[in-house]
Amino acid sequence: MKYVVLIPAYNPDEKMTSFLEILKEHNIDVIVVDDGSKAECKQYFDVARAFGYTVLTHSVNKGKGRALKTGFEYVVSNDIDVDYVITADCDGQHAFESIQDVAAEGEASGCEALILGGRFRDDGDKLPIRSNIGNTTTRLIFRLATGLKIYDTQTGLRAIPKSLFKEMIKLKGDRYEYEMNMLLKINEWDIPCREISIKTIYFNNNKGSHYSTFKDSVRILSRILIFTLSSFISFVVDYGLFILFTALLAGRAPGHVAIAYLIGRVVSSILNFTLNSKFVFKQFSWSCVIKYFILCIIVMAIGAAGSHVLEDWFGVPDVVCKIVIDLPLFFVSYIGQKKFVFNKKKVESK
Repeated sequence: MKYVVLIPAYNPDEKMTSFLEILKEHNIDVIVVDDGSKAECKQYFDVARAFGYTVLTHSVNKGKGRALKTGFEYVVSNDIDVDYVITADCDGQHAFESIQDVAAEGEASGCEALILGGRFRDDGDKLPIRSNIGNTTTRLIFRLATGLKIYDTQTGLRAIPKSLFKEMIKLKGDRYEYEMNMLLKINEWDIPCREISIKTIYFNNNKGSHYSTFKDSVRILSRILIFTLSSFISFVVDYGLFILFTALLAGRAPGHVAIAYLIGRVVSSILNFTLNSKFVFKQFSWSCVIKYFILCIIVMAIGAAGSHVLEDWFGVPDVVCKIVIDLPLFFVSYIGQKKFVFNKKKVESK
């Protein structure tokens, strides 16, 4: 299997030189992208050139995502014959053995899978507080948004198969959100993903990292924000139709609350599925349609029955019935969509 290591670098130090020396000793092909580093860092890129490595340069800092795109553009435009591009950080955190491990896992997948080198907390290793907070925060956000169980969503050590090279160029995001967007696309790309445990080397408690836990976590929240907006729009339609038909059918039809509930739910469910499949999960298939409406029928049946019981048996006002019933059903619906409807991919962990 052939691969090239792609290293985006912003204001590197001697640790990048040490890392490059190791790669050179093992005859590994390398592409380094200087992402607008300071003049005093020029010496480290000169070393890379002296090793015979390709160095691509941004005149100003454009972000890690943009640097990675520049690397993939170079690979594609020059038709470099490799099965994988393995991305690695310039700060020496990734051991050469870990690069070998992700390469071997890629080869074992038939050069088809996206491989992640995850920093699992095993063997007594302790992540620096900075990294641990960032990892935990983004891991929870990511799983909430997608249902995919990936332990280390921030890892910079990734083996990207040839089938995704052009997708990497088109992928949105110029900074750290680029790597998260890559993971958010797993279902849409319909590509296997494997996460293996690697050993990571931290220097000075990882203070050299350019990752901003708060700022970059906000950037990667976009998928959840879109999901929330989709749910809110559907809620407004659902609630508006419920109020309208409750007023129109009051005194004219038995069980008018349940009927109004069903009308609102049917219309809003069609709208919600359309929005979620197109803008949130970006995944559509007839199996998803069938599973979604099976879930809707279950949720509607529970909601209609609950509304009828609260209104007819306990005299709870119509509008209050709707709120009391829909709050818990919102979480039932969300979990159902995540686990049953749209979650068709599983990430293998080793």
